[in-house]
Amino acid sequence: MSDLNQVEELSVRELFDKKTEYIIPIYQRNYAWGAPEIEQLIQDISDAAGLNTQPGETVSLKQANYYLGSLVVYKRTTHSQQSNVMYETIDGQQRHTTLSILLAYLKHRKVLGESDLAGVDINLTFDSRPKSSRALKDIYIGKSSGEPEEPNIHAALNIIQRYFKTKGLDTEAKIKQFCEYLLDNVTILRVVVPPQTDLNHYFEIMNNRGEQLEKHEVLKAKFMATLSNDDERNCFSTIWDACSNMSRYTQMGFQSDLRKEVFGDNWQTMPKSFDAIQAKHTSKQQKQDAMTLREIIDNKTPSENTDDEEREKEERFGTVIDFSNFLLHVLKLMPEIKGVSLDDKKLLDAFISKDNGLRVETKTFVYELLKYRVLFDSYIIKPDQHNEKRKWSLQTLVANSSGTRTSSSYNTSFGKNQDSLNEKLRMILAMFHVSNPALVYKRWLNDALSILNRNVTHDADLSIDGEVYLTELERLSDRYFEQITGDQCLKFSEENPGILHQGTGVQNFVFNRLDYLLWRNLYDGKAVCDITKETLKEHFTSFQFAFRTSVEHYFPQTDPSGASKMKDVDRFGNLCLISPSSNSRLSNYSPQDKKTFYQENNRAESLKQAIMMNYDDWGPEGLGRKNIEKHESAMLKVLSVIKV
Repeated sequence: MSDLNQVEELSVRELFDKKTEYIIPIYQRNYAWGAPEIEQLIQDISDAAGLNTQPGETVSLKQANYYLGSLVVYKRTTHSQQSNVMYETIDGQQRHTTLSILLAYLKHRKVLGESDLAGVDINLTFDSRPKSSRALKDIYIGKSSGEPEEPNIHAALNIIQRYFKTKGLDTEAKIKQFCEYLLDNVTILRVVVPPQTDLNHYFEIMNNRGEQLEKHEVLKAKFMATLSNDDERNCFSTIWDACSNMSRYTQMGFQSDLRKEVFGDNWQTMPKSFDAIQAKHTSKQQKQDAMTLREIIDNKTPSENTDDEEREKEERFGTVIDFSNFLLHVLKLMPEIKGVSLDDKKLLDAFISKDNGLRVETKTFVYELLKYRVLFDSYIIKPDQHNEKRKWSLQTLVANSSGTRTSSSYNTSFGKNQDSLNEKLRMILAMFHVSNPALVYKRWLNDALSILNRNVTHDADLSIDGEVYLTELERLSDRYFEQITGDQCLKFSEENPGILHQGTGVQNFVFNRLDYLLWRNLYDGKAVCDITKETLKEHFTSFQFAFRTSVEHYFPQTDPSGASKMKDVDRFGNLCLISPSSNSRLSNYSPQDKKTFYQENNRAESLKQAIMMNYDDWGPEGLGRKNIEKHESAMLKVLSVIKV
């Protein structure tokens, strides 16, 4: 086959052929995937393999093949006698590196033999980063060191290990099924660019290429085809497009003059129906169509807000979910629709019936979409990209009118006199979100939107009683915790350690729930283990929920002194949740060395960890042992408070 425009579909087994080598060139960035991307990749593959275990989701049928995307490469010319074919990777290194780390994890599962990974080897190296090459090799051969090179690669391995364990994918049968499907049924398209290609220019093009047509755009066309006239279609398109940009507040998706017509003077009014929106939309359009050029010029009042100011406001916030997944949430919340999966790979299947029609009426759905977007914008957190100290925002967009001038501002969602309530809501919503970083299967978001919809106190502006909202969210947290722990005794025993004493097998939600409850108690002035927010100082005031996905054994699994391993090192009292990079760096440090490190860096990663660091002695014997048991007892008491 000619190298010109060569395109070849490879299975993962063929991709990792021992006779092929892939090189990451100097112009590529470092490996940067974290828990959201890694967990999403594994989840997509396990779904395709028929291993889906998501609560409330129907078990997926095994797909014949799962297409992973493309790997764009350039064939290098070598002057040596080596027989290996060498490719320089232009696009796809993050996915390829993650697959390499995933294979390293599978290689060391005892249930797999040499035949399961026959012919497979890590064939990825880095031109200018020998540490990255060594790190990949080390994890593949099972070599460990006290100070691992390239923490991001080792952190990724920890994320993979935990995901398999906490999702129940690490049983013998599931490991074998996952490995077999990954190697032989997951495919990737390798595209070889022509010789003499300007690689730097090509790399720039690849990273600035246009977006492909997405499934939600196909769905939009399907909906619009059911409408009877242009007025309806234009109105539908305006609403849909305004809702589709999840990173800006919905009102900003409407033209400024229509924004006031639809949402009122303060942009807080919710129209009663699609027809009500269409009437305003059509009237505005007719007025514009009838205006002469002179009238257009005369009526074009200069805006006090420049485009740059408005764009800066729009770009301030991120989102906890993308539009395709949000569409599924809205559909699932419609009571007449049953059996909706929160998996965007099934977006079109969820909306389109067996006879190729739509499962929901177009005007009804787009109105519900707008309603839930307004609720989402006002009462669900957003990542605040302009404020590092307050990573999560819970604010409402409001208009401020003065004469002919209209500006906008972001106000706390529950008013200036309810800062405490707003802060508690911001924290508990962040707690839910960081416990499930992937975009799909966000059960907490569906439940939160359902709570909001049930508790709207005034339909005209979708007002919510904040105290009721907080109470229901805390009950939701209680319910999730009960579902995880069941009827098990939470206290540790060697005979039956229970679900909270499983080391890295303890779910992120358990740790994050505990941190929220600790934060709430301390915020309200209640001491925990004789510790107050004043005791913790900046560890309390600077605490924010983040994507911490690694379980740290505060007394390490490998005793740095060379003594015998702590028998119950996996017990909950000895555990806390930290970032993967910190876990890789500090995993074998003694408790005192970890404490020194965090003090010198003036930080702690979780409130549980901050409380643990207040003990002078921590270990398997004597006072250190008593402190572990005392801390554990106090944490379990906080964690298992269930409101009636």
